[in-house]
Amino acid sequence: MGARSFASERGLTVGLEGKEAFYGEVAGGLPHQQSGNWTTELKINLLLDFSKSFGLDGFSAVSQWRYRNLGNNPEYVAGTGYSSATSPSFTFNPSADTSGLGVRILPQYLQYTARNGTLTLNAGWENPYDQFLQQPLSKFFENNEIHSAKGIGATAGPGVPVVNGIRNASGQVTKSTVGYYNTSPVPWSSSYAAWGATLKVKPTRETYIQSGLYMAIANTGDIGGTQFSPTSVYPYTSVPANYRGTFKSSGQVVPVAGGNGQIISGARQDIGFVRSQSYNHGFNFQGAPQFSPYVPDIGAKPSTPANATYRTGGRTVAAPAYYASSPYNPGNNNQYSQNGLYTVDELGWKPRFGSSRLEGHYALGGYLWGQANDNYTARFTPSVFPSGYRVTTGGTKTHPAYAVYPGTSTAPTYTSYDATKPGAFQQNQLVWGLYAQADQELWRMPSGDSPGEKENIPDRGLHSFNEFSFTPPQNNAMPFYFQSGLVLKGPVRLRPADSVGVAIGSGFYSCYLNSYTSAQNKSLENPYGSTHNAVVPDGPVIMQPVNPGTGTPASIPSSSLHHGVYRKPASTQALSQSYYAYLPSYSSTQVVEFFYNIEVTKWVSLKPYAQFIANPAGNGTVENDWILGATAKLSF
Repeated sequence: MGARSFASERGLTVGLEGKEAFYGEVAGGLPHQQSGNWTTELKINLLLDFSKSFGLDGFSAVSQWRYRNLGNNPEYVAGTGYSSATSPSFTFNPSADTSGLGVRILPQYLQYTARNGTLTLNAGWENPYDQFLQQPLSKFFENNEIHSAKGIGATAGPGVPVVNGIRNASGQVTKSTVGYYNTSPVPWSSSYAAWGATLKVKPTRETYIQSGLYMAIANTGDIGGTQFSPTSVYPYTSVPANYRGTFKSSGQVVPVAGGNGQIISGARQDIGFVRSQSYNHGFNFQGAPQFSPYVPDIGAKPSTPANATYRTGGRTVAAPAYYASSPYNPGNNNQYSQNGLYTVDELGWKPRFGSSRLEGHYALGGYLWGQANDNYTARFTPSVFPSGYRVTTGGTKTHPAYAVYPGTSTAPTYTSYDATKPGAFQQNQLVWGLYAQADQELWRMPSGDSPGEKENIPDRGLHSFNEFSFTPPQNNAMPFYFQSGLVLKGPVRLRPADSVGVAIGSGFYSCYLNSYTSAQNKSLENPYGSTHNAVVPDGPVIMQPVNPGTGTPASIPSSSLHHGVYRKPASTQALSQSYYAYLPSYSSTQVVEFFYNIEVTKWVSLKPYAQFIANPAGNGTVENDWILGATAKLSF
């Protein structure tokens, strides 16, 4: 109705986009989740040219806004990653549109571009994702790794440790417990924005150098529903296997599965603290909140004996010492919070080859994300041992029977789980990484004069895009990633604006992550180096009986003294231990995606697609995903 022309004459360009996508999980994935999921996205892009409105040549302003909503998150059924030390997130989500939900403010900045185009400078509320590592062809694909993450943004270390020293009546620290606060991965997605500036210089027509400096704001990503992952239930823990894929909640009380997988009658356990669901909507102009952990709750454990009432609103539950976290939020939603600096740099070359002037884009880039984190290196924390330890050997709930065993630094018989659990200890103050991009138009379709070719599409032909990223494996769960794709534009004479394409992405996981996982597996009942538990035969240990008389017999000799170290008799040992499976190691994840994009009109497109995700969780615990779907998009 003439609105676009009216605005354009005054220097205002308005772009509107609407997208509706369906993701159908036809095979693989996790139970207890719906197999069909939707995402909705609406975007408004505003560009104000100051030369027309104010007579200032080269100056402009950019304003972007977005609304997103989910029918349900496709990641919940796909099982493509979790945010914890033992279940890291690898960003192979079937959809790139599940972060930054609701109404969200996107970049808002002022920009100056020299008349000859050799210099561009912008500053304000910015996102380097929008200006670096630009691969337009990758946006045809739905999988988040190919579309957005490109190997950047996997879990960066197991978290930042905060120590809580417990003192005796004399004021001496007799035991220390450690809380691990999740640290922020690099937010390489469209949902991040922070104060900053970007400078781009073009020394020649085909080359450019680009650099940006921004504020690094912790925890800008949304926290969605947290599931019981495949490794947070039996056979890896005492949570029954039928909880796999369901959602967790703080203070949730569930039954107890023994070492043999059987539900222990009458035994219940509190799973502890779970981060709450939250959305920040991008209006965090002040940066991250101050880090204020609630230290008394770090490592808080249920009281003993088993089946005592503790901090659960009067519910009577029993929890193994393995579940050492408090049912309450230990501050900052269990996330490390700080502000830092974030810089991205890129060197690029955009040549044109041959008589057909085939376009290419080659770039090398790197980033520094200034957030504290820990490496995937581990050691056992030191312990202070009591002079004696009382173990429940039987009896009744009201009149239990006990046996007392000595516990000293030279002859330890029992210490708390936290005191012997291996923990990360090498800290650093940033995450860094490198990436390489190689996009090339391979072949251009010659233009013709047939009725189906009246519209001359200048880039009709075969195009390729390729990218590789690296980040140090010591503090990143996925240090190596590559993707490669082919897109044929105008594949059919009568459909010159259509596109068809295929792409593969592959991520390879850290050997340091596997070493850390192995150390977690071998966390012992007694301190590291103790011959009492030098070898755990089947897996990690739950050190306390969840009910008197329960537990899995241990294959440890029943002698009471061995190399100067006391051991519990086999009968008592059976009462106080349950063995579960080792957490599996991580290897790699691959995604293959195919699409056919139909340009119904200049402003409407319909794209059916198919995805195959191999080893979605990275450790063999989730079956391969097959996903079929379709996307409808409107652009004005």
